[in-house]
Amino acid sequence: MRFTINSKIIFSLCLSILLLCSFNQSLTHAAGYTYGDYYNNNLTNTAAGNTQGPSISGKGDKVVFWSDRDLTGSNADLNPELFLWTSPSTITQITSDTVNTLTELPLSSINFAGDKIAYLRYEWPLGTLRRVIVLWANNTPTDTLFVPTAAKDLSSLRISGVNDRIVFRTNGDVRKYSPITTLFTNPRGSYELYLWDNNASTATQITTTTNSSTEINPSFSVNYDGTLVAFSTKENTTTAFSGKNPDGNFELYMWNKNNSSTTQIASSSGGTGSIEPSITSYTRPTTTSTTSVTQITFSSDRNFLGKNPDANLEIFLWTLNGTYSSSNTGSFTQITSTAVSGGACRNPQMSRDGKFITFVSNIDLISSGGTSLLTPSTSAIFVWNANGVITQVNTRGDYPVIGSYTGLKESDTIQYGPRIAYYSTADGSDDIYLATSTIPVPLTSRWGLMILVLLLAALAFYILKKRKKSPGAV
Repeated sequence: MRFTINSKIIFSLCLSILLLCSFNQSLTHAAGYTYGDYYNNNLTNTAAGNTQGPSISGKGDKVVFWSDRDLTGSNADLNPELFLWTSPSTITQITSDTVNTLTELPLSSINFAGDKIAYLRYEWPLGTLRRVIVLWANNTPTDTLFVPTAAKDLSSLRISGVNDRIVFRTNGDVRKYSPITTLFTNPRGSYELYLWDNNASTATQITTTTNSSTEINPSFSVNYDGTLVAFSTKENTTTAFSGKNPDGNFELYMWNKNNSSTTQIASSSGGTGSIEPSITSYTRPTTTSTTSVTQITFSSDRNFLGKNPDANLEIFLWTLNGTYSSSNTGSFTQITSTAVSGGACRNPQMSRDGKFITFVSNIDLISSGGTSLLTPSTSAIFVWNANGVITQVNTRGDYPVIGSYTGLKESDTIQYGPRIAYYSTADGSDDIYLATSTIPVPLTSRWGLMILVLLLAALAFYILKKRKKSPGAV
């Protein structure tokens, strides 16, 4: 009897060790942020038309986009309207315009919580065309700003994750909608960036350029709390940019709301330069306290680190630990390194926690290691994680554009990888897709560990109780 009981105990301990190792391996796998396959779901399933421009919430459970299809039964005239997809399958129509604005798209940007959406639309009050910034909050649209003449352009905008701060680009005057109040005049007609703080009802001019030919790139980015803005410009003459860009290519800058300073991040010569920045800032724990981290990912055809001699568009990452100063200027990392003519990695987007960068590439970065084009001459979405691993998100044949991004979602019971919203013409028509990574720590892993401990305790109690009842037990 003693041998039988000991055998059961030994077997139980061996089984426990194996199961604990298995759970520990899953937890280690999750902590390394190494994710496997991505599941691509078609959210709109249209058969024709245009459905594009996605922007995604922080949790990845809401995606706003525009479409000229009748997705809800309320767009029979097939005008471009804004729609909101909410997990798992609800689509809500946000705008309902009666005038065909097919060439004037209602571009949008959603905040981290998914309850605020800033978007652009055209209005025709009193016969005058004007493009308006609208802030949609909890199912209620509120007009915020407008540029009052048709000759001027209000072309792009971004809303911060929190604080209701909207950064936008325009070459016209900036006026408050109601009551109509002039905030800034722009007699030169140059493209400038502005920040509107909806909570404080104040506007701040971010850039001041010299003439209409000086370009502020329409792709810019604002951080989570709306205090940092990353952008690219060809400017070289005004105070903030004086002498910093003699060859007139795109250079990368960061504007700080807290002290109204503009810092040049990247400096290069020739070519297109550095464009399409995506910025994030967060607090990272250290051994003794915490430190602030600011990161900007961007695409560039310049040879920053001596690894891009062929001038392909590559993805780079700039990281600053702490506060920017003359002695702490941050460091650069090259994310992609391709070696094929005509290759381009572009449109990078960074997660809130800085652990993931999504981007589009026409290069086969997986099987050929960046030495051959994808076939048949298409692009695909890839994800780089902080461990340096690059994963392909969708299949060849797509021609996607990444709309937005999300970082790791963590809770007490589950851990998700990033979700990526994008549009693709893979099935012959424009549709919005959502790519979701595999889940390395399923619900059963953490609860399963607790259940395992309880089962082992019950087994031990049962064995001890049986030994006491056995006549020959010692």
